[in-house]
Amino acid sequence: MLEIKNLTKTYQGVKAIDDVSFTVEKGHVVGFLGANGAGKTTTMDIICGCVGSDQGSVRVCGHDVLDEPIEAKAKIGYVPDVPPLYRDMTVKETIVYAAKLNGVAKAKVESRLTETLSLLALDDVHHKLVGSLSKGYRQRVALAHALVHDPEVLVLDEPTEGLDPRQIAQMRDIILSLKETKAIILSSHILHEVENLCDQLVIIHKGQIVATGSVEEIASKFESHTYTLTVRNFSEKISEKLKSLAYLSDLTHDDKNQLTFDLEAPEKLDDVAKLVIDSGWGLKKISPSASSLEGIFQKATS
Repeated sequence: MLEIKNLTKTYQGVKAIDDVSFTVEKGHVVGFLGANGAGKTTTMDIICGCVGSDQGSVRVCGHDVLDEPIEAKAKIGYVPDVPPLYRDMTVKETIVYAAKLNGVAKAKVESRLTETLSLLALDDVHHKLVGSLSKGYRQRVALAHALVHDPEVLVLDEPTEGLDPRQIAQMRDIILSLKETKAIILSSHILHEVENLCDQLVIIHKGQIVATGSVEEIASKFESHTYTLTVRNFSEKISEKLKSLAYLSDLTHDDKNQLTFDLEAPEKLDDVAKLVIDSGWGLKKISPSASSLEGIFQKATS
């Protein structure tokens, strides 16, 4: 539904994005990750036709954003990092205004208003001024603005920015409820929310895509060979002995007789286990440490 090919954009001689390519299919939520200045917002602005690219193409449901801008944009709902809401309009007025901007037929505006208010639980505040609402409600109004014309592709730039934990959970539920019928791409700095929401990731660093795939696929690519060892009889002698091993590094331990370390090669794990057993320390468990999304992100962008 959304196909990005070889996008490049340069500002004052500096490449904001460089040969960016990926796809987003219906029924998927793709997390678009990167540090500030990595090129996320530039890419999203190009996808939505807000700015042009120097090279490359974007196709939305088969329509090229440059060659068929009206048809392509009609298929997109965009929530930018700073939603363009008029604070002196009511919620209802804002959604009706968005419906008209997005070409919703006059006969369908009222039904789309009703459906959108219900979907985003905005019925109770439809009469209130946008400027009087909390940050969480304003984000819902911004999403309503993007959804009222029932687009097939949703582009969400930091949709949970500034929300409290309850509001984040509510926004997550809304996005997941939309997943079945839409292709969704979202950026976020809240990595555990990305892990909860997204089935695919695209990681961008300094304007270039450095990893794509599921969390598991990317984790295997950036595997760190970090392991956790639990012993029955912990003492400082264990730490001293393990630290002396040339192939073992970054050793730490907690108060539960558990040690964590990196190996330069996985095959050395047998040697560590043998040492623990032969030394009589009481081997209880030795296993790979689960890769966190934060750790994967740091390795992919280092």
